[in-house]
Amino acid sequence: METSFEVVWRKGDSEMPKNVIRIVNAAKDELLLKSLALPYDATDVIRYNASKNAKTISEYISSLVMASLNVAL
Repeated sequence: METSFEVVWRKGDSEMPKNVIRIVNAAKDELLLKSLALPYDATDVIRYNASKNAKTISEYISSLVMASLNVAL
């Protein structure tokens, strides 16, 4: 198993490169979906609708939560 790796960004460096930001955001989205423990079909629908609306999964779920809160108020 290869154990060498290339450090692409460290905390304290200048801004994070765009490719690193994209990977970090994708990992956050996947962690959010896993933490919700939704059925597989529901996660697929969330991924599809987020992609269709050009939003991240986090943004899409946030919009669903805010819409539900506005209805409740």
